[in-house]
Amino acid sequence: MVYSRNLAALADCLLEGDVQKSWLLIAIYIEEGHSSTDVYTFLTEAMYEIGKRWQENKISVADEHLATATCDYVLTRFQLSQHQLLQRHRALLFCIEGEEHYLGIKMIAGLMREQGWEVKNLGASLPLPFALKSIERWDPDVVCLSVSQVHLLPDLQKYIAEIENMPQSPLVLVGSWLLNTHDLSASGSSKTIFINHIQAFKDWLLINNKESSTQDKMLAMGEEI
Repeated sequence: MVYSRNLAALADCLLEGDVQKSWLLIAIYIEEGHSSTDVYTFLTEAMYEIGKRWQENKISVADEHLATATCDYVLTRFQLSQHQLLQRHRALLFCIEGEEHYLGIKMIAGLMREQGWEVKNLGASLPLPFALKSIERWDPDVVCLSVSQVHLLPDLQKYIAEIENMPQSPLVLVGSWLLNTHDLSASGSSKTIFINHIQAFKDWLLINNKESSTQDKMLAMGEEI
């Protein structure tokens, strides 16, 4: 009940465009001992609540845009306050063309930076040719794609196929809440990783970093991987 009330209060503050009250609620949540993943989940669920209100015609598109901008500010302030490890891997993040909801990849980018990743976040609605050129130029270890609209799924399949066929062969990771209701496995190969929740991504990130750390230690000892 307390969480639900706090969630509704955060949604209200975001809709009002009140950055100070929104940040205060996040600061209190942090002081209670919650992790970065918890904070991102809290903000995500507040935005889901706002999306639900929009679907029920309780708020306008303008209200939703104001809430998104306010959430963006809170995310930036939170991420700037977090300690970041030394950079060891590269990740390129973006939403596929037509996808304007970018807060999810901003949260993913924040978690990756905390875990020592060098991150380039190219934001919303990136056309495929520009995505391929960026991958070719920067050579990331991981490419994270975001999509939240069903009608964009055929395009998602094109993005994944083109990226996986590149000489750089980066790992493709897809983040989408659609995974809660749709089977997206046909959109990519067996190498594609699909993640539907920020905690699932954090788990993957910790496992990947642990494996990489072990490999680094073995190399330092002169052993072959």
